[in-house]
Amino acid sequence: MKDLSDLKVAVTSGTQSYPAHAPYDPPEDYPELPFRHRPLDKENGVYPMVRESLRLLGMDSARFGQPDWNPLGEVMSPGERVLIKPNFVLHYNVGTGPLEAVVTHASVLRAIADYVLIALKRRGELIIGDAPQMNCNLPTLFQGNGMQGLATFLAEACQTLGTKFSVKDFREEQTYYKVGIIWKRRALGRATAQTIPVSLGRESFMEAVNSDLLYGADYDRRQTLQAHQGHRHGYRIASELLSSDVVISVPKLKVHSKVGTTLNLKNMVGINTDKNHLAHYRVGPRSAGGDEFSNPQWYDKLDRRLSDTLLGRSWRWGKYPFVAWRAFRKLWRYVQRPAKGAFTYGNWHGNDTAWRMALDLNRVVLTADQGGKLASQPVRRYFSFIDGIVGGQGDGPLHPDAYRSGVILAGFNPVAVDWVATSLMGFDPSLIPMYSNAVEQMREWVSDFTVDHIQVCSNTSTYRDIVMGNKTVFKFASAPGWRGKIERYMSEAPCESITEVRDVFLQ
Repeated sequence: MKDLSDLKVAVTSGTQSYPAHAPYDPPEDYPELPFRHRPLDKENGVYPMVRESLRLLGMDSARFGQPDWNPLGEVMSPGERVLIKPNFVLHYNVGTGPLEAVVTHASVLRAIADYVLIALKRRGELIIGDAPQMNCNLPTLFQGNGMQGLATFLAEACQTLGTKFSVKDFREEQTYYKVGIIWKRRALGRATAQTIPVSLGRESFMEAVNSDLLYGADYDRRQTLQAHQGHRHGYRIASELLSSDVVISVPKLKVHSKVGTTLNLKNMVGINTDKNHLAHYRVGPRSAGGDEFSNPQWYDKLDRRLSDTLLGRSWRWGKYPFVAWRAFRKLWRYVQRPAKGAFTYGNWHGNDTAWRMALDLNRVVLTADQGGKLASQPVRRYFSFIDGIVGGQGDGPLHPDAYRSGVILAGFNPVAVDWVATSLMGFDPSLIPMYSNAVEQMREWVSDFTVDHIQVCSNTSTYRDIVMGNKTVFKFASAPGWRGKIERYMSEAPCESITEVRDVFLQ
């Protein structure tokens, strides 16, 4: 079986658009297809890109082009439980760009699911699951990205094959926003047994920071602080993840305001069922040990105090006066232009917290057993595809503009794949704390891991030396708070400020 020590990364170039019709059948009658005698979708350019990625990696190469070709048989066995973890962060683009720049498209998942079912050989279980942002409406999202039609198809097909199949929402709670703040909450009825507490203790990257300053994904900081006090550093993890034998990560090729880019490593935020266990930043300026602000103004500091008091301690009634404050603050910012470099809520390159949370969760993914106990070596297998048919650039991850990059990336090691993807986007991964620290973390499991050993396989020669070469392929616009700090090409001036600060907390 392939493992994390295999540092090959496939970059497949092809279509820059998604097929329009679910369930996204392949355009050709490939000999290995698990579902024969179905109509072909000649407009589907995504399926052959996923297939080509597996070929480029040399998976089951001796049987390629034959009916018994089984590429994912190199990472899974018949009868196992496989979790496909997409990025289903939100059901709409908060900016003016399209939804396809925000979330994983179902056409990518269809091709992956076909090859999983080939490997499972009519046994085992396939789960597609995620914990999107608290205010995400999944039915609306599934209509928008094609997942509704795909789920219906896979449910019927898997029943015929004798393979278990389900689509899971890992969240414990859904929220509803009004005038920019949480206005209503609804418990999603997730059973207690479906969430497993996992504590990282001193192995957590949070151990090095002041946990008294942590801010999570909701207004009440007390729950976040409790989760990380006393060297505990606890998370609440979906049992579907911990009981899986194989995890296939399928993130979007996209920038992120808190960590730089959001790919495989950041994608695992969606295995945590209670968002308030996820520390997104530390309150206050750097001078006081925080990373919430880059250049705080008086109204930023007051906003923090009022948020803690009115929303954190008495949200049910405090939200009403807080709305009045926000209206005044918005008017003030309209009259007086925000100060230069004024980034808030951890949405800037100085965020020293969010990457720690992401790497904590990757430790969980790789080493936490079914009961939540950490092992010294990986306990499950890992594979990834990155949906870069249409990427997300600019004010990501929720407000991105589309970047039609027309690529699929695939590989066995999340750090290797993310390093290649970030380089491909036009950024230097070594300048992004999440990736520089991920290299050190990965050496716990792959002792000789180094980016020099990454081997890029591609159907386009331009991409093959993207890691060690100096050339720039794509020029994604970075998130505003990162602009001019991580670009390989450094061709645009740093952004001075964010014109509108959004009080949402991102996956």
